[in-house]
Amino acid sequence: MSPTPLAEPDQPDDAIPSQQDLDDAEFVLAAHPPRAVARLVCACGEDYPCDEVRFAQLVKEGL
Repeated sequence: MSPTPLAEPDQPDDAIPSQQDLDDAEFVLAAHPPRAVARLVCACGEDYPCDEVRFAQLVKEGL
């Protein structure tokens, strides 16, 4: 049993990307713009509060 050869994309309907793909991509890009996000970083390089800071806060609270 031999594999079936793939059809050649010689018709406009087989265009990659299709017009629908282009329209969908434009919609996604408009709906998902980048945004700036600020975050606190501990002096040790981890996100603040790191595990050590959380532990110290618990000790100070008396838990």
